[in-house]
Amino acid sequence: MEWIPTSGPYVPRRHIVGFTRELASFKQWLTDSNSTTSLFDVSGIGGIGKTTLLLEMTKAAAQAGILTLWLDGQSELATSGAFLSGLEASLKIEYGRQREPGLPLLSFVVGELTRQRSVLLIDNCSRLTGIEGWLMSSFLPKLSGAEVLFVMASRGGLPIQWHTSPYWGHRIQAFPLSLLTRAEVLDYLHRCGLDDMLRTDIARKTDGLPLLLAMTADVLYSRQSNPDAGAGLGEIPGRLSADILREAASPDLYQALSVLSLLPAADQATLNRLMDAPLEAAGYYALGNLSFVRRTACGLTLHHVIAGLLRSDFAQRDADQFQVRRQQAFQLLAEQFRLADVRQQRGIAAHILELYREFLPSAHAYADFSTALNPGVHTPFRPEDLDSLQQLLAAAISPTNWQSELVHAQEYSALLDDIARYSPEGICVVRDDSGAPLAFCAGFWLHGSTLSMLDRYAPGILALLSDEQATLRTLPRELTDTLCVLLAAVDVRHPLYGPEELGALLMRQWLVEMTSGLRGIMITADPQLKGLFQNLGFQKMGHIKLNGTEAEGELIRWELDFRHQTFDKWVKEIIRQTGPAGLPSLIPRNEPRAKVDGSAAKQILELLFRGDEMDQLPVVQTLGLRGSDVRNCVQNMLTTNEAPYPLTQLDQSILRAVYLQRNRNKNQLADDFHMSRTTFYRHSLQALEHMGHVLTQALSGMES
Repeated sequence: MEWIPTSGPYVPRRHIVGFTRELASFKQWLTDSNSTTSLFDVSGIGGIGKTTLLLEMTKAAAQAGILTLWLDGQSELATSGAFLSGLEASLKIEYGRQREPGLPLLSFVVGELTRQRSVLLIDNCSRLTGIEGWLMSSFLPKLSGAEVLFVMASRGGLPIQWHTSPYWGHRIQAFPLSLLTRAEVLDYLHRCGLDDMLRTDIARKTDGLPLLLAMTADVLYSRQSNPDAGAGLGEIPGRLSADILREAASPDLYQALSVLSLLPAADQATLNRLMDAPLEAAGYYALGNLSFVRRTACGLTLHHVIAGLLRSDFAQRDADQFQVRRQQAFQLLAEQFRLADVRQQRGIAAHILELYREFLPSAHAYADFSTALNPGVHTPFRPEDLDSLQQLLAAAISPTNWQSELVHAQEYSALLDDIARYSPEGICVVRDDSGAPLAFCAGFWLHGSTLSMLDRYAPGILALLSDEQATLRTLPRELTDTLCVLLAAVDVRHPLYGPEELGALLMRQWLVEMTSGLRGIMITADPQLKGLFQNLGFQKMGHIKLNGTEAEGELIRWELDFRHQTFDKWVKEIIRQTGPAGLPSLIPRNEPRAKVDGSAAKQILELLFRGDEMDQLPVVQTLGLRGSDVRNCVQNMLTTNEAPYPLTQLDQSILRAVYLQRNRNKNQLADDFHMSRTTFYRHSLQALEHMGHVLTQALSGMES
């Protein structure tokens, strides 16, 4: 583990203890002339020092002149494309390596890694399972004759199939990190300069957990070195608490920590948007040097346990100020959400749901959001999960109602098999720390190939989709944006969590997945579920009689549609419905009278040269502008050499080609931009959102 000191009156030196075996093996690989492509599997609980070890390895590799790349598994292991794009970005930023036009991304990355001995460090590898098949079958074999070391850090370690692989198993070294030994703790405390009389007591009470040990040392060193702290060192804390955090930092830094706890990550400028007094560069540096603060590409971030403690302390100390700061954080995150990519949007959505968790339903029959459980990083469904999901489903049918009312009970198992076979991305799984499923929901993404499956298992649902059937039957798979959930189950026998707690975890994870511009459909006759859906902002979109009789009840189609509703507006509605009277409004006073979202931007482009129709657009009328004013603004925006942020030159090119030139079809355009049709479609939607943001700012300044 490392000592990361405060920057202020108390600046102990940075120390590393432990990791003897791990660093020795790493340095041996770096210097061994016969090294081949290998994998280091680093694992351990949160706060054990996985990231610190990887940082030390990074430093050692850089000192040895080895090409060294770092990936964050939370964002860059979702797909093979994200993995390769992350490596490409690192090669360009760190080493100036530029891919030649026309060279496939995979060929470029493999070529760079095989040119010299290389080290690839991947932190937060819990999402590795999403691309492990591609890694083992397509990526790693291309490097089998090279000299590349993969260091993969995660809580649970690499899945068993990696270690049992006849080709890769012998290339893996496992490094499960454990608590620090008593000797390592005493060595660490000795290097920190603490009094001899404290060391044994600290070693006993901190149990060797590096995160707690570093925080305790921060506090006690500060007390020992500060003449105003008094001679008595007081009781040594034996657990994480806000008191430790408050004493580990100066009052100014503690306020900054409280603000940081409201954000997923923040740079200096972002923090200062929420601070009473600006945090200077020295203060920001000091904040980043605290043992429980980590530097990332997006700024500083807190360990999630620490962030929760700080928020709780803030709310208890000054409830009114906490409300104000939380609202300010919400507005800032809402701005970031509209400009973020899908991966970043999921992270922001999950953070906002945690910020406002007390406004979500509690003590509900199916989902109790009052418990502060951390769902962790979402890991997509994988084929080996199916047996576990079938067991959860079978166990949940009898004592609870975690099943579909549209499907006959004897067909649940076959339905889940077919969803896994034909629509695996329609399965949302919540896991424990070891990766074992705790809960899931499953359904079909609606497009031409899945309607027949719906008709087979749940024929009644087609009546509820009657207004859309014709469109859905011709919709290609890559353009689908609607998930119809048919099954759900939680581990009703779990010894630690109640079914309602797991239901809340599952609903939170599913909501996060939907926020990236998707629509979710739930169908139920259960009055408890109806109440839950209403509380969560679902809209009632139709109904039919269950089995055609009054006695059986009424099936209602509920929708949550993020295609035409922004995530921030949905959160505001939830708070408005459930918050106490008099809660300050989340709507900023200087918000534009009208916002141009991606859908409105598309309408404007389609009517750009039809002045009369442009004048009639709701957004144009709301702003009190003429269509010609809007047209001139858009033309300037799409032709200027300096694209206004967040619009990019690629966005400009795509929008000009699609909406202004209009001389090629979508397949031809995708080829022109060297993208698949699906990727081109995604870039087009993103370009429209970016254009809408720029238009909102520009047109608001022109309001009459």
